[in-house]
Amino acid sequence: MKQFAIRMFGESIKERMNELGMTKTALIEKAEISRDTLNRAISGRSVQMSTVAGICYALCVDDGESTDFWETDYYNPKLDRR
Repeated sequence: MKQFAIRMFGESIKERMNELGMTKTALIEKAEISRDTLNRAISGRSVQMSTVAGICYALCVDDGESTDFWETDYYNPKLDRR
């Protein structure tokens, strides 16, 4: 489950960047992270929680406004339980 969530977070970053027309450089500057850290997040590798928060802030995502950022059609824990 953890690997799935991290991978989906990376996909969500790319989708949100496309929606905003934001470049990696702009996201790096706004989130105050390194290019390597952003690439780690996008590729689905582990990053610190502060990095996740910085990326969400930079992409104008908070827990009340844009739940679409966290939603996915690929996985539903209730349906996939066996």
